[in-house]
This record gives sequence, C-alpha cells and structure tokens, in this order.
Amino acid sequence: MKVFVLIERRADYSRYKPILERMTADSFFEIYLVVTGICLLDLHGKDVNYIEDDGFTINAKIPMFDSNAPDSGAEMVRSMARVLTGVTYELEKSKPDLVLSGFDIGGNFAVTVAAAHMNIPVAHIQGGEVTGSIDESIRHAMTKFSHIHFPATEDAEKRLIRLGENPKDIHVVGCPSIDVLVNTPTMDASELEKEFGLDFSKPFVLVIQHPVTTEAMSSIDQIRETLKALRNIDAQVVFLLPNNDAGHAKIIEEIKSSGFKWIPSLPTLKFVNLYRNAWALVGNSSSGIHETPTLKIPAINIGNRQMGRERASNVLDVPNDAAQIEKAIQKALFDDEFRKEVSEIKNPYGEGNSAKQIVDILKNIDLSSVSIQKIFYEGK
Repeated sequence: MKVFVLIERRADYSRYKPILERMTADSFFEIYLVVTGICLLDLHGKDVNYIEDDGFTINAKIPMFDSNAPDSGAEMVRSMARVLTGVTYELEKSKPDLVLSGFDIGGNFAVTVAAAHMNIPVAHIQGGEVTGSIDESIRHAMTKFSHIHFPATEDAEKRLIRLGENPKDIHVVGCPSIDVLVNTPTMDASELEKEFGLDFSKPFVLVIQHPVTTEAMSSIDQIRETLKALRNIDAQVVFLLPNNDAGHAKIIEEIKSSGFKWIPSLPTLKFVNLYRNAWALVGNSSSGIHETPTLKIPAINIGNRQMGRERASNVLDVPNDAAQIEKAIQKALFDDEFRKEVSEIKNPYGEGNSAKQIVDILKNIDLSSVSIQKIFYEGK
C-alpha cells in the first residue's frame, strides 16, 4: 500500500511519527512524505531538519508561506491555497493508494480535499473532536471529505456517526502522540538541566500558547495576561513558540521581549524529556488535553481554543485573565492534594498503542471496498 502523508507543523508530526516508524519498518507499506508549512521556516525552528534526523525520507517540499506575509486570516487562506495547488501535482506524481490525513490543520485539510476530488481514499485521524477557533470547522469538514476514520475516543466516534459517517468505517484508536510520550527514550535529566539552565527539583512550567484565529485581534492582550500571571509565580518558565495562525506575530514578539526562556522548536527526544520533567503545562495547546494525563501533570488551559474538548480532571480551565491564570498555576504547582489526584488519573485519549492499531487496520483493509462516493449515513 502506497500511503501519502503531508506534515505542516510539529503538532501533526508528533502524531504521524509513530505511524511512519511502523510503516517504514513494514515492507507492506511505501511512504510518500511531503513537508510544508512552518516545518520549512527558520523562525519556527525548521522542523524539517528534525524529520530528516529521525530518518524519514522526504519526497517533496511545498512552500506554504510567503516571507514577510501579513499576519492575517486572509493570508492563512492564501497559504492553504498554495498547498492545495502544490499537493495536486504531488498526488498525480506519486499515485498513492491512500492519503493518511489528520486533525484540524490547514495543510492536512488541503490534501484531504484534493485527494477526495482525485478519487483517492482518505483515512482521517482524530476526527469528531470538539475544539475552539476555526479548527472546529476544519476538523469536521475534513471528516466529510474522508472515507476511513480513526477517532481517539468513543465520544468522538458518536459525533462522527451524528455527522453522517457509517459506523463500519470508524475505528477508535486513541491519540498517536501518546505513543511518542510512552516510547521516547529517557535522557539524563542533568544534561537537559544544563542545556536549558533549569533545576527540575524546583517548580518548572512549560508554556505553549497559540493564537486563536477567531480572536486574532485579541492575541496580544491574551498573551500579556498570561505573562502577567507567570511573573507572579515562583517558578521556572520555558516558552515553546506558537504556530503561525492569524495573530501569531504579536504573541512571538511579546514572548521574545518578556525575559522568559523561549525555544522555537525542539527535536522529539529533547521535547519529550523536557515535557516529562515539567511540573505543569500552561497555555492553550491540544497537548494539554491529549498528553498531560499520560505524564500525570496538571494542565492550565487558557481561553477558548480547546473549548468543549473531552478532558481529564488534571485540566484547569481558565479565561484570559491574569488573576485566574495565576490562581490556577498556583494550584497546579503547590496544591499537594490536587497533584496527588493528578498522579492517579487515566488518559481518555489512550495508552500509547494508537499507531499499531492504525497500521494493523490499514494493513488488513480492502481499499477496493471503500466507497469514494460519500453517502450520509442515517442509521437503520
């Protein structure tokens, strides 16, 4: 089976990585890997280098973002249009049996729409989840262009059925990024402490705060509230820079001038090990919802970006208000009873065996039986 995969940013790479590793090791599969988006940009850490360092062969690169482009919703649309155009040529060239797409990311949306129009079956990872921002619309739209579904939870599965997808095409597998957390080798903590100037025996928070596209004009006010709260906390702070959705420029500018440590991006080995030693995650990344329960650390989820998403009890939801953010961080770091509760939670998004399930299902599926013509399923 020839499988086409497109990677735009670290968020989708973290989920594709364990799947690509299994497929690469299995002669049944041939991978056609395309890299685009902020993975090609120096400002955001140029993750394409990490993908190559991980041993994957990149078959094509599609420039998605113009240099010095405006930070706007309109530019997000133009960037998707560039990928949508470029990916049609790669699909024609590679002639895949299947496109593996996922999540709610613009580049993946583009390849999903293109493949559906070109009569190529699409398998979509993590459909059916509820989120905030424009991501909500993108994710559900991708569902309607896809033919095989790999949701993370039973709740998401039920939502896919309500969206008109046939239950026989739906396979609940969990979130594949958890596979990475579980299987990444452990680094010597002292090595990381030295590199990043940290002391893991003392409170340390990792911060990932992305722009919310539907609230792009408020991005600068939102990050300022977070920074104000962090300045009142007796803890070490490391920021991972956000993605480049509309509203990102001001966030990056504020982070870089804040005096806190910041990193554009990291290779998987270092990121996972830094994450494992964090006392809490702060921000609005889906990582706070999907991954922190596995690490048994609190997540302070700020604002509307993850609104409505299924979550474990380690997640503390707060608005973009410095006082409430500060209160939640204080609880996450210093409330012993709460931290004990967090240490005992179960992750609703799985236990780290998603990639194996996805690969096994694809290996045994008869693609000739997959109907390219979508029909709204209304039950019996």
